[in-house]
Amino acid sequence: MKHHKLKISKIVDELMNYCFYMGSTHIHVDVQETEKYFKIYCKCNYKENSLKKVEKLVKLLNCTKHEEIEEYYWTLTGDCDVANELSLVGMMTDEAIVKYSEGQDLEITLYRYK
Repeated sequence: MKHHKLKISKIVDELMNYCFYMGSTHIHVDVQETEKYFKIYCKCNYKENSLKKVEKLVKLLNCTKHEEIEEYYWTLTGDCDVANELSLVGMMTDEAIVKYSEGQDLEITLYRYK
């Protein structure tokens, strides 16, 4: 697979865009590379009236990975809506864990295996 680290940076970019979309004022991102995978962790605050958006995020990130189409679709990303970008992030990752509750921070952990 080509451009592993570039794809990771674009995934991080989309997660940060999502946090801003949710009204976040404090965002923490951590990326870890191991021999077997990349782990992307994002924690942010969000507006209390955004719970439905967070529930939609969970669905978008937990779609099936599609390696065969990610190269093609990633070149098409740009100024699309948030849902389209997040579904692409879901297609590019192997595992997504989202933790949230009303009035608490949103925590997103993504794994992309090599």
